[in-house]
Amino acid sequence: MSDLTTIAEAIDTIDTGAIARDTLAFVETTSETGDEGRGSAFFADLLRREGFDVEQDEFLPGRPNIYTRVPGAGDGPCLVFNGHTDTIPVGDCHAPGRDGDWILGRGTEDMKGGLVAMVHGIAALRRADIRLDGDLWLTGVVGHETPVGRKEGPRRLIEHLVSGRIPADAILIVEGPRAVWAASLGSALFTITAYADREPIHTIKVPWVDNPVRWLGDLLSEFDRLEEGFAAGVHHPLCGRHQLNVGIVRAGDWFNRLPVEWQVTGTRRWTPGTTCDDVRVELEAVCAGLSSRSGLRFEVELGNDREPFETPAGHPLVTALLDAGERDSGTRPEVIGMGLVGDANLYANDGGVSTVYYGPAHETAHSDGERVSMAGLAHCARVYARAAARFCGVVS
Repeated sequence: MSDLTTIAEAIDTIDTGAIARDTLAFVETTSETGDEGRGSAFFADLLRREGFDVEQDEFLPGRPNIYTRVPGAGDGPCLVFNGHTDTIPVGDCHAPGRDGDWILGRGTEDMKGGLVAMVHGIAALRRADIRLDGDLWLTGVVGHETPVGRKEGPRRLIEHLVSGRIPADAILIVEGPRAVWAASLGSALFTITAYADREPIHTIKVPWVDNPVRWLGDLLSEFDRLEEGFAAGVHHPLCGRHQLNVGIVRAGDWFNRLPVEWQVTGTRRWTPGTTCDDVRVELEAVCAGLSSRSGLRFEVELGNDREPFETPAGHPLVTALLDAGERDSGTRPEVIGMGLVGDANLYANDGGVSTVYYGPAHETAHSDGERVSMAGLAHCARVYARAAARFCGVVS
């Protein structure tokens, strides 16, 4: 019997109903960011039930990362599957439940369903005694969802990647659309603060032309110029163009008191090939020009910065996922990019490991109508099993 026949038979044992039941039970186990202990415990118990050895990395009290190693029988490539066990607050999201093909509740799509599909897919290979050539790791991390989460779990995993304790030739994050998400923009929050070298005073004493706040409009006009250049410039084929936007503008503390300080906060996103340092230079140059014309002093701060990532279309994991997706659905998945940043930006840049996403959907995450399709999860389980066998290799 060929390896392909054995893998196909193993995949045929994947049970959609069992995936649905486990996903619902996981969603019924609340694990909001900062209080993920019960979610991590559920994930660990699920792995043990399916016959895997489990390591709990309790680097934060009551908030462990969970790791399972499936040892390879040779020296083939090492693949790490990854997801986060925490969710945003449940809030007004509908209660966990079932509605036809849908599983409802906070964390279904983002991303407990993907973790369950991952376990079921690889468990099917284990039950069939399919021996991979390279190591396979199944990992669940805490502290993903900001602002409560500070990426503690992903950064802890990165420590192990860099040290070689968890070796990896590639990482597959089990969330996102049913496509190979292989690139994302970089992102940073920026705050620009302008200071006037004078004391606050009644505005009756100061003509409008000398009001420091009028230069705020000039800064926003500079942003118009930047955005027009981004729109007209070269767009990345997967994740689009550079972006700049503003969310907060602050100035003054009383209606007729001179504002001697004002502040603009927003988001700057950039394409692969540009760095956060490049963005800082760009914003500082804008502010230097305004300072020379206005006499104001400017300060530029960048925070929560993530560099972009891009995994080449010819990477073996991309190929494995494309082939597995096509084998399962009859249609070859797309290779896509997205504007938002995620843990792949960290794993690729700080961990030095090529990373992609493949998940059941990216439609209802963080909404009060969050849900995931049982058929989509079963598809992912089959794709994960095939892709793991293809990437790591199978020992006959």
